[in-house]
Amino acid sequence: MKKTGYNTENLGQLPWFNWGLDVSGAKDFFFVTGTCDYNHKGVIKNPNDPIGQTKQILAYMEEVFSQAGYTKQDIVAINWCVTKDVNPAQTRAILKVWEDYIDDLEVKPSGGTWKYIHALIDPGMMVELELILAR
Repeated sequence: MKKTGYNTENLGQLPWFNWGLDVSGAKDFFFVTGTCDYNHKGVIKNPNDPIGQTKQILAYMEEVFSQAGYTKQDIVAINWCVTKDVNPAQTRAILKVWEDYIDDLEVKPSGGTWKYIHALIDPGMMVELELILAR
């Protein structure tokens, strides 16, 4: 599989994603469903902490996709969903967590729409992420 990222002079290149991503030769795709900082017992490890939640979500997601033999090198897209309570400084901090997580990727994934919503399933949840991987 080959990944090629595309950007434009007008939009510039960002450290979080490519504006376009060509994935050629992929045979398998893996979708990580919307994931929150919420375990099977209904416990949020980082209530009302979007940065802590983002770190925990990425750990949960990596646990899921690695079971299928994927690595973060295989991430081709991310979708973001945060509650309206996430402020601009927290947004930048969430993006920094993501930037650090994918720092070693040769080709950055594409980025989905950043969605602000009223609420998630539990009042303490502030972040939900989805990933698409390919190989």
